[in-house]
Amino acid sequence: MRLNVFLNTYGNRLFVGVLEEQKQRIFFEYAPEFIQSNIPLSPFMLPLKQQVYEDEKYTFDGLFGVFNDSLPDGWGCLLLDRKLQKKGLSYNSITPLQRLSLIGLNAMGALEYEPITEIDKEFVGDIVLDALSMEAGKILQGNSSDVLDELLSLNGSSGGARPKIVALVSKDKQTLIHGNLTQENYEPWLIKFNSSLDDKDIGAKEYIYSLMAKDAGIEMPDTFLFPSKDSSGHFGVKRFDRTTESKIHVHTACGLLHASHRFASLDYTSLLKLTAILTKDVREVEKMVRLMIFNIKSNNKDDHSKNFSFMLTKDNVWKMTPAYDLTPSQGLNGEQTAMVNGKGKNITKEDFIKVAEPFGFDAKKVEEIVEQVDDALFCYKKYASNVGIK
Repeated sequence: MRLNVFLNTYGNRLFVGVLEEQKQRIFFEYAPEFIQSNIPLSPFMLPLKQQVYEDEKYTFDGLFGVFNDSLPDGWGCLLLDRKLQKKGLSYNSITPLQRLSLIGLNAMGALEYEPITEIDKEFVGDIVLDALSMEAGKILQGNSSDVLDELLSLNGSSGGARPKIVALVSKDKQTLIHGNLTQENYEPWLIKFNSSLDDKDIGAKEYIYSLMAKDAGIEMPDTFLFPSKDSSGHFGVKRFDRTTESKIHVHTACGLLHASHRFASLDYTSLLKLTAILTKDVREVEKMVRLMIFNIKSNNKDDHSKNFSFMLTKDNVWKMTPAYDLTPSQGLNGEQTAMVNGKGKNITKEDFIKVAEPFGFDAKKVEEIVEQVDDALFCYKKYASNVGIK
């Protein structure tokens, strides 16, 4: 099987190269014209050279990380699997290139794949969140749903375990419709539903975390708590991989370094080093320091390699994306997924200082960020009261 890969970003669609599968081995080769563009698509694992690439370590079933970033995770895989079952197949039984062909033009970020395998229907009209949330719950419980095709078309290739949709939201937040790119008076958003394992107030809590993160000086997309009759609300976040022009190329730390998110593959020293080398900008490194401190202080232990991403600007400069997936979580054995100074728990201000100092941040600067984060987290009760939860 062969797939043509395109980069559709900032209104310019470029042919990137060809993915080909032969006897269960996957190869990639850049198009000569893309090499001449000097766009650093995946600078560590796929430098711009005229050669045939193969990932012999098979970290992502033979795909390079930048292409694996296009595939769904958790909920999206479940939806595709249910759809494929109707055709006598399963998600695990098809090849990685077949999975990318199913994603086609609908990947998160800016990569697109052809030829496209069409498996869902086109939908138009308004979206009713509570109704879709109820149907998502049926699917999670192993039951069938009459709106599987609609949920699949709304999923894009979003990651994470919680059910979610991508939709166009009116600027007054009153109307939601099907769509992937910005339209007049509508913007692309990602909206999450509860899973059966979630706290019933998880949507409201993630919304509160987004507000506290902003108060702590962390760059966040616009967020909103969409009302619900069945819960405290559905958390929504404006997509940062879309602009009025087109799409933005996004690459996770997981994909950049081939560091699987399924176990604790990166610590914060590695993440700070990655940020410094990739962005060459101390302001971006400070964003990672601030996010590290917020995650530990706010009890967000789900800080795995897919929850840190970078985006490529129009000038081919890498920057950190706005933060995302900030929620309270317990972690494995109560420990952070990404360690600080070799520690997964009982992390202190001194640990923050020791990790940040080699990157140009003295104790005074770290203490200043810790104070800002503490002040932001102090507002939890106020925000909780505003949305009607404890």
